[in-house]
Amino acid sequence: MRTVLAVLFAVAVTFAGGTSAFVSEATPKAGTNPGVAASQTTVDSCREISSPGRYALTDDVTNTTVSRCVRITANDVVLDGRGHRIDGVGAFGSAGVLVTGGSNVTVRNVAASDWDDGIRFAGVRNATVRNTTTTRNRVGLSLVSVRGGTVADNVARSNAVAGVFLVGASENNTLRNTTATENALVGVQLVEASGNRVVGTVARGNQFGVALFGANGNVVRGGEATGNRIAGIWLSGADDNRVRDNRVSNRFYGVYLADGARNNTIAENVARENAVGVRLRSSDRNAVLRNRIVGSSDAGILLISSDENRVVGNRGAENRRDIVVSQSSSGNVLENNSLGRRTTRVR
Repeated sequence: MRTVLAVLFAVAVTFAGGTSAFVSEATPKAGTNPGVAASQTTVDSCREISSPGRYALTDDVTNTTVSRCVRITANDVVLDGRGHRIDGVGAFGSAGVLVTGGSNVTVRNVAASDWDDGIRFAGVRNATVRNTTTTRNRVGLSLVSVRGGTVADNVARSNAVAGVFLVGASENNTLRNTTATENALVGVQLVEASGNRVVGTVARGNQFGVALFGANGNVVRGGEATGNRIAGIWLSGADDNRVRDNRVSNRFYGVYLADGARNNTIAENVARENAVGVRLRSSDRNAVLRNRIVGSSDAGILLISSDENRVVGNRGAENRRDIVVSQSSSGNVLENNSLGRRTTRVR
């Protein structure tokens, strides 16, 4: 499974820019469309935006065959979709909106469907993505090497790989109130991204709700990951992250740490009706603290080949087994837990 996501990451970072496949149109006159402010430039078809300013989409763009519909290459740009849709034909390497380099670029109130990446930011500082909807793309919203961005109130659903990707050297971004549903693999995924805050995510009906893959020093807080086919929150080879105050209810695992995940804190989450509430496999020196775990069909907490973890102050009821620690695990501290069954050691 880790190999699969490594391949997906490699695919994701290959399309970080590229040359435009279309000729930009002449800039339309400002303020000629009803409802568009005089200070905005109207956009009604695919084009390149190469000058700072405020731009407003005035109509849907459908079934376009260009490789990148709206490409933003300037600093200090606001693109307001005004609720319109940019629709492609699903060509490999394509993007509905592509922002490359620069800083202070905002994309808001737009829908993007049937692209390789619905909306893609690459190498941008202080980006803002707000109130967008991305559907039927390979990846809905792709953020590569983005720093200091604000990503708020976006919806990503029914995408072929992932709803939201935050990948590469992406640092100090805030993803707030993302809704990621029915994406084929991952709702929200961080790959080798650090110092980011993922707050208030709703992830439902994906393979994994929120996944951190080699991503360190991030915060995942105040979200809801339910009805995902494998795990609500998955940390693979990820260190020094804090997963706090989330609600998780999924087919197999509520929170799953694997592949050398170290020094993470899993605290004050509610895991209800998973097969396993919190599972650690080959993961050391993590802290599982003060979680409420209820109705696990296999075990409340399961440690396999995992050493020197602290499992303290967890509460719950109606779990088939309390805390299960494999014989291949050592040096773990289990204190003041009460999950409804006696701690069991697998032999």
